[in-house]
Amino acid sequence: MMVQNSRSLLIFDFDHSLIECNSDPWVVDHLGISELMHSMRRHSLSWTDLMDRMMMEVTARGKSIVDIQDALKRIPVEPAMINAIKNAHSWGWELQIISDANSFFIQTVLSNNHIDQYFTRIHTNPAFVDEKGVLRIQPYWKSPAHQCPLCPSNMCKGMILDGIRTDPHFENYQTIYIGDGGGDYCPSLRLHCGDHVLARQGYPLLRLLESTNQRIKAQVHSWSSAVDVESCLHQLYSIKQNIH
Repeated sequence: MMVQNSRSLLIFDFDHSLIECNSDPWVVDHLGISELMHSMRRHSLSWTDLMDRMMMEVTARGKSIVDIQDALKRIPVEPAMINAIKNAHSWGWELQIISDANSFFIQTVLSNNHIDQYFTRIHTNPAFVDEKGVLRIQPYWKSPAHQCPLCPSNMCKGMILDGIRTDPHFENYQTIYIGDGGGDYCPSLRLHCGDHVLARQGYPLLRLLESTNQRIKAQVHSWSSAVDVESCLHQLYSIKQNIH
């Protein structure tokens, strides 16, 4: 399916894509429980359940929601990535996030960097502060929720992307997907001709796409920095303007 619409649906992954780190171990490390997290990983917990346990543990050790927020405020977001987000929004593009992080972490980082207003939806594991002041993190889907062999049980990003694009509002929109990890492989395979995937150099997504490029309908662009993302999006916008 060749995309003809002049507008675009821009999808960001969060960890190592929109931001310059993995937010989960970043917070755990800044709250001083990295060793406990490493020991707990030996148990048969899903990653989401592990993070839920870590948040309960930090509260038991006297840390508060404010401490978690302070750690999140230190997460680096490159100025060029913020510019890319603002530019895309000014062009009339739709911006959404699909991430296996959690809603509290993502919302806090976006708000701290004054870019939350540019995203219309965030698809991620829900998080809430319970009556005891503990940040609880739940899976996006309860297991078993899908049969996709490429994705973890709590979330198939490909199915989420398909769900977004069933909205008639996005009919014939070009999709541009920015990601880095193995979880971004499934949605990349579901992109159409005329779509684009921006895969970060040195991370699993690009290696997977390069090893199976015959299955990829979208055009693949590699990037190593937020400056690359900003430049690539500007080029794609300029091309579309010249066509239309």
